[in-house]
Amino acid sequence: MSGKSRRYKWLILAIATYSFLALVINLSVFPVVSDDMAREIGLGYAQIGLLMSVFSIFYASVQIPAGVTSDRLGGSKIASLSILILGLSGLLFAFTPTYDLALVARILMGLSGGFLLPSTMRLLPGWFEAAEYDKAMGIYGFGQGVGLFIMLISIPTVASMYGWRTSLALVSALTLLAAASSLALLRDKERTVSTALASMSLRNLKEVVTGKLLLLTSFNATSVSMFTGVLTWMPLFLLKKLDFTLIEVGYATAVMGAVMIAASYASGPLSSRIGRAKVILVSMVLCVVTPLLLAYSSSSLEVFVISVLLGVAIMLYFGPTFGAIPGAVKNEYVGMGFGIFNTLTFVGSSLTSAVTGFILESTRSFYLAFLAISLISLLGLFGSLKYVFSEKD
Repeated sequence: MSGKSRRYKWLILAIATYSFLALVINLSVFPVVSDDMAREIGLGYAQIGLLMSVFSIFYASVQIPAGVTSDRLGGSKIASLSILILGLSGLLFAFTPTYDLALVARILMGLSGGFLLPSTMRLLPGWFEAAEYDKAMGIYGFGQGVGLFIMLISIPTVASMYGWRTSLALVSALTLLAAASSLALLRDKERTVSTALASMSLRNLKEVVTGKLLLLTSFNATSVSMFTGVLTWMPLFLLKKLDFTLIEVGYATAVMGAVMIAASYASGPLSSRIGRAKVILVSMVLCVVTPLLLAYSSSSLEVFVISVLLGVAIMLYFGPTFGAIPGAVKNEYVGMGFGIFNTLTFVGSSLTSAVTGFILESTRSFYLAFLAISLISLLGLFGSLKYVFSEKD
């Protein structure tokens, strides 16, 4: 690889990470403004949960088509179009006058956002060698932590001063900036584009859906489910049960985003030092424990400590898990493999917000809602124990 290519691959990674940041903000901003939005257009707990879940449901529905399309056309084109349509759909959501139109906007956001990660997973392996891929994925994971941190620090303040619609419009503007950068600068390396999927047989599919890919999926599904569930209800829990202000909620939960940044960066080097399986196991144990700790919290100090643990739980698995995907399927099927990986992830995690929403609607118990999240997280814990005993790093 030439010196110019070595430099350009970090630019590619930076743009991809910024686009991931924008995706995370679009996914996670709604809970922060849901209380204000609910008062203005009239939403119940079940409707709030559905607005959060519908993004994930339609996000999941396009993962396999997104992977196949990316394998055939290249990741850069698909990623650029994905983030562009996401930004435009976000504008529709920001200015919706009714619940029904808000639901349509969230569906469009899920459909467009769903093309981003499979296309990126097709794009990046062409630019990074296997030895540095865990590190690249750890840096890419910055997008989730940084996005959450920026959103939780700034959006509550903007929403308090200028209204929830302005805060959502600001998110859309940041997303469209990511789209402009992607359209101008993202490029595939020639060898990343595959024509192997002109026809997909059952035998090909079996080569993609491997046991190792399913095991990696259980980790991602657990983290995303826990992240989505906690993010949906933590702001309302702090507002209604602990009497936090909206700005205090933002700062309290921004701690989680800050720790996610550190955990994501540390996950790659740490997995190289002690092994992928052990790093993932720690993350999965915390995914089970931390929602219950949150349910029992009663002070700002306790919320701070739990937010730190939540940040570690959500992102420590990221580098080793995503770094292992190219080795779990054949190179020509990486895009489709990641599409299946993400489909199974979001089919499971999309239920979390809806189920916990119905629990809250019927019982008014945040404890039961967070207990449900912990029980769902047992999937990843059992998977990580199997991984510890079977994986040789």
